[in-house]
Order: sequence, then structure tokens, then C-alpha cells
Amino acid sequence: MADRSPAAATDPWDRVTVVIVAHNSAFILPQALAGLEAAKRVIVVDTASRDSTVAVASRSHERVSVIENRIDPGLSAAYNQGFAAAASDYVLNMNPDATIDSASLGQLVATADACPDAIAVAPVLTNRHGRMELDVMGFGERHHRKIVVAPDGAFCSRFVNGAVVLWRLKHFRALGGYDKSIFIYNEDADICLRASRAGYSMIVEPRAHGSHAGGGSEKPGLRSRVRRDWNMAWGHLYYEQKHGQPGEAAAAARALAASGLRDAARALASLRPGKVLGNLAKVRAAVGFLRGAPPWGRA
Repeated sequence: MADRSPAAATDPWDRVTVVIVAHNSAFILPQALAGLEAAKRVIVVDTASRDSTVAVASRSHERVSVIENRIDPGLSAAYNQGFAAAASDYVLNMNPDATIDSASLGQLVATADACPDAIAVAPVLTNRHGRMELDVMGFGERHHRKIVVAPDGAFCSRFVNGAVVLWRLKHFRALGGYDKSIFIYNEDADICLRASRAGYSMIVEPRAHGSHAGGGSEKPGLRSRVRRDWNMAWGHLYYEQKHGQPGEAAAAARALAASGLRDAARALASLRPGKVLGNLAKVRAAVGFLRGAPPWGRA
């Protein structure tokens, strides 16, 4: 017999707000927005882009609204801005280099409806090479790991990939949202671990599919390379300090600084300026972390 419940009779998009955080993403944003033509509300939070990201988002279609930041607040704080502007049952957070179709969105909503204690439901993603991109984390773990074969049905994990996630808004708000101290990188691992410890479940739904280019949200360049590598290092160290054992983060920072200097020297010898700058950025992040420096861009 067909499901005649109110939820089943409603267009899933009626109950979902999409939030995309963009930074110099004009070149890739149209691809993400093209798959959201059926969405009823899309919020693009721009983090002080220097390109035409705001214009691209604004002219895409009438259901897209833009929150502009003159100073880049970081991914976590920007997502919190977008979620604060939502009033729906669910929020779908997406990277600019990710896509999902309406059928998969409907499956995510159906799975979330069937599991009221779930704070998040995520699809199985494929990367730019067409390979599955699926990381999971088990009970008692704090670091996620890749698996190569997805189970046939929906399953619980202590980690869901932050590139495309359907969040139950009331649980997200009760948890306190993303940790704004994390500028970018490891913000998804942090919120997943906090959600799990708070008793919420997170579900991976293999019947829902999406794509994720991975590292393609911002147009590449030396400046973006430094921003990425600095924040990847600092985010990792902050996560270890917050969730690991005493002393682990400091030891990891010292090791990262030493390896970054070695790798920068090798890159300099082989005339690879991008790798030189990227590794020096990791060194600066590690040294700054040891000295108590704030997140990227903070006073």
C-alpha cells in the first residue's frame, strides 16, 4: 500500500534549505546550482570572495539568496550563518564543488524521517575520477578512514563527509553548530564526533548519490595553496588538542614543523614553488599553534 502520510505527499524540497559556503568559487558554483533547480530555497554564504561569486549566485535563479561577508569568517562560521537563516526541517549543506539530484535528496529526507534521532544523513559520493569517496568512523574512534565497498543499505557511522550532508536543523542547533574556531578542515570530523558523543546518530545512505570534486571549491593558485595548507595543518592540530590526549597535539605540531621544513627544502631543490609555499605554510601553522596563535584571519 502506498504511503499516504503528509511527509510522503510533500515535495521533499519543501522541507529543505540548501546552504553553500563559497570562496572565489565563481568558476565551479554554476555546476552545483544547476542540480538545485527544484530547490525551494538556496542560501549562498560568500566569504569575502575576490571574484564574481556573488554575481554568479545572485543571477542563477530567484530562489537563491546571498549572504555577503566583507571579511572571511571561515567555513565553520559561514555555515553557521547560513543555518541561522534557515527555517525548514532540514538543511542540506553542500560544497561548491559538489552536486546532488532531486531523487537522491528525496531519499535522504525519507531516511531522516524514518530515524528521528538522526542528526545527519549523507549520500555516497563519487570523486572527479568516478571513484567512490566514502569515509567512516567507528565507535571509540576519532579519526575517519576510507572504505572501498559500501554496504547495500543505510548504515550508521560516527563520521559523514561534510561535502554533502542533510542535517536535521533542530538537532544541529541543539548541538551548537560547527565550531567556529575551526576556520576550515576537520570541521566535519569535529561536529560528527560531538554529535555522536551527544547521543545522535549519523547515517550514510547508499541509495542516495552525489559527486564531489574534492579541493575544487576555490580556484587554484599560490594564495589558495597557502590558505589551504595552513588551515589543514592548524585544523588538524586543533582537533587533536580538543579531542585527543594531553600532549598529543603539541607532539604532532613539532613533528609537522620538522617534516614541513624537510619537505620545503626538497621542493626548493626541485624548483616546485607551490610545494615550497605549501609546506612553509604548514610549518607556520604548526609553530603558531604551539605559540597559541588564533585561527586563520583572526586577530
